[in-house]
Amino acid sequence: MSGVVPRARVRRAGIVYLALLAVGTAGTLLAAPHLEDPASALAALLPTWAGAYLAWIAYRADRAEAVVVGSPVEVADRLADAVRRQWEAEAAMRRLADPYPLPVAWRGADLGLAEASGSEGLAGRGGELADIFTRIVPVRRLLVLGEPGSGKTLLLVRLVLALIERREADDPVPVLFPLASWDPAALDLRTWMERRLVQDHPELGDRAPDAYGQVTLADLLLERRLVLPVLDGFDELPPAVGALALHRVNEALPYGCGMVLSSRPAEYRAALRPRGAVPARLAELAGIHLQPLGADEVADYLCQDAGGPRASAAERWSVVTGALGTAEPVAQALTSPLMVSLARSVYNPRPGEGHERLPDPGELLRLRTRTAVEHHLLDAFVDAAYRPQARRPSRWGADRARPVLRFLAQYMERGRDGTAELAWWKLRHAVPTALPHMLAGVLLGVVAWLFEGVVMELTHHFDPDGEPVRWDERGGLGVVAAGICGGLVCGLAAALTATVLCVLVVVPDVTAELVLNRLADGTTLTLVGVIISGFASGSRPGRRRPADWDRRALTTGAAAAVCFAAAFGNGCGTVHALLYGVVAAAVGADGVGREPARPAARVRWHWSPRGLGRGLLVGLLLGGGILLEGLLSDVLSGGDGIEYIAPPDLLAASWSAMHTGAVFAVSCVLVHGLRGVPVDLGTSVDGRVLLANDRHTLVTCVVAAAVVGAVGIGAQGWCAALTGSTRVWGAEAAGGPLWGFVVGLIPAVLTGLALGIRQAAWGHYTVARCYLALRRGLPYDLMAFLADAHDRGVLRRVGAVYQFRHIELQHRLAPAHEPVGDR
Repeated sequence: MSGVVPRARVRRAGIVYLALLAVGTAGTLLAAPHLEDPASALAALLPTWAGAYLAWIAYRADRAEAVVVGSPVEVADRLADAVRRQWEAEAAMRRLADPYPLPVAWRGADLGLAEASGSEGLAGRGGELADIFTRIVPVRRLLVLGEPGSGKTLLLVRLVLALIERREADDPVPVLFPLASWDPAALDLRTWMERRLVQDHPELGDRAPDAYGQVTLADLLLERRLVLPVLDGFDELPPAVGALALHRVNEALPYGCGMVLSSRPAEYRAALRPRGAVPARLAELAGIHLQPLGADEVADYLCQDAGGPRASAAERWSVVTGALGTAEPVAQALTSPLMVSLARSVYNPRPGEGHERLPDPGELLRLRTRTAVEHHLLDAFVDAAYRPQARRPSRWGADRARPVLRFLAQYMERGRDGTAELAWWKLRHAVPTALPHMLAGVLLGVVAWLFEGVVMELTHHFDPDGEPVRWDERGGLGVVAAGICGGLVCGLAAALTATVLCVLVVVPDVTAELVLNRLADGTTLTLVGVIISGFASGSRPGRRRPADWDRRALTTGAAAAVCFAAAFGNGCGTVHALLYGVVAAAVGADGVGREPARPAARVRWHWSPRGLGRGLLVGLLLGGGILLEGLLSDVLSGGDGIEYIAPPDLLAASWSAMHTGAVFAVSCVLVHGLRGVPVDLGTSVDGRVLLANDRHTLVTCVVAAAVVGAVGIGAQGWCAALTGSTRVWGAEAAGGPLWGFVVGLIPAVLTGLALGIRQAAWGHYTVARCYLALRRGLPYDLMAFLADAHDRGVLRRVGAVYQFRHIELQHRLAPAHEPVGDR
């Protein structure tokens, strides 16, 4: 479905405008040093940026007006086309109509389960359900009950396609919602359905026209009752939440709202009769109960699927069909549509395939119980799904796929959120919690050390008279970025990595003072990252009561102070180390405020006066610590004149504090402003495309942060150079004002990289798939494996997530006694 007019021209105009503005500003800044009055150039820029802000607001308004969504009825029509294509493709993949749909029959359900089941004419079979639902069922509210494998999902797919086929204008669109992915304790049904609609049909995440209020198109369709919820798999919810789930359904879909709900009878009956609670009943709900297949129906279906009664492949079924309708275990098992579907997959050849190498159906007669027959078919189905096919070669055979499917089945069965689905962004829960943060810290430590050193070498190359680059002092800004990215664990990992690199570069001239100095710097800058994250995350800084202070931050600050004292033999560094430890303990968020529960579709810049104010506050706080230490340096050093952070001169110390505070202020503004838009606000249903979009989030964060950070930090350095400051963050002023912008790229790019890792779920997935490949033997290219399993009918894809095609197969592959993974 598509309801958006291409907005490339509007977007292109905005990009051109911003580029011209940037070029004009850069030209002014470059020309200013050669003017008699550089301050006049800076004053001339101020009204330019004021007009730029107004122009940007107008651009955003024009871009919003480019969205054309039409009326709710038109949106519903496009949704109906998308749902029809989705389930027609799924039905073709599952071969639901090959050779023909199984003729599932049903009768009216017991009155104790559905109040309106006494209506005449509820009994039927095959494709009659759409007629019964539209002509006989009161207010289109239907309960579909059936035993395991009785064909409930098959029947609901046929119902959805039939209702869309006969749908008229203003009729609601039937949408199948697999309830296995719903957590009733966390979300109400209405909110969950809205998110599923947006996840499966991305453009429904766009905002509705202003005339309908501040809602998404998905919410608008639900509010106007233009969606008919077909809720499949009530029995797949955890038993403990069955009664709550029924209450949530009744709350979201009261009398007058059409709906279809499927479940096993036992689970639905248990939800109706909760212990110690008032039961929730769905008013005016008609119910049907699916019946077992007849012997003649099964025999005809298996033979037709094998090529017809006279085909040689069909003759192999003669010993089995002769036992149908008796008390034999195989006859009892093959009354279930699920078992019949598995049997034909195991024993019947596919188009273009011979039956000579296939197992003999007669082996089913040797099994002595119905359970044994069912388990045998479930076990053999994986072998059948992965047997070689000339038209579709695969890298994974049954022997390799079975342990992977077993792990996935068990992981899905014991998911943290209680949902029986597999999403690539949830695999992070299968690895130790601290591992992604530690690896991110190592990565940021290495990248920062190299990046800082290379930029400084370039600066020295164009300014040979400056001081040579000290590679044993690099990597500190990467530690700040790591603290922003993942808190203390991530920051300390980056600090240790940078320390090791600094030590290796001076081998064999390593001193204890160097090691202690690098460790002290690393632990202190880790606290800086935690402070920035704490101030920038959430609607307001999370101030803690003294009793709730983070003791780990206090310990880290104290350890940094001790390392400074041991490295210098005096009090240099101790003031700001202790100060940062207290602030981080009281305000710090210890890394990411929320885990990346879903992948990010894109990055959105969130302008906020509050965010700018927080950035200034962080800059003043952290820069003030530097200034205080500079002013007290003579006292703290014992009068020996050792300069650590800032010189004792007031003006020089003020500029040094301002340089440092500007970097941290810009980092705070970036953390607050660059926000990832989660997938449930618009993305693709294909998991591989989702993964690519989420990966692009990291690149977008780096580019956006580089532009904003370099301009902000570089402008501050430019002003410092013009006023005669001796130093500009990490580079001598002799390098010229231009190099203030180049050097400003260092903290900007590193902050953007940290934000990309923090906002996107792709990094966690990368760590998870590598870990699972090493520890559990899962394929490294897990997305390709899942797509192949879907094509073979083992898994079904619902939106961007995967579920086992048969819940019984998942339970069979997930023995209760095996561990899922490390926690």
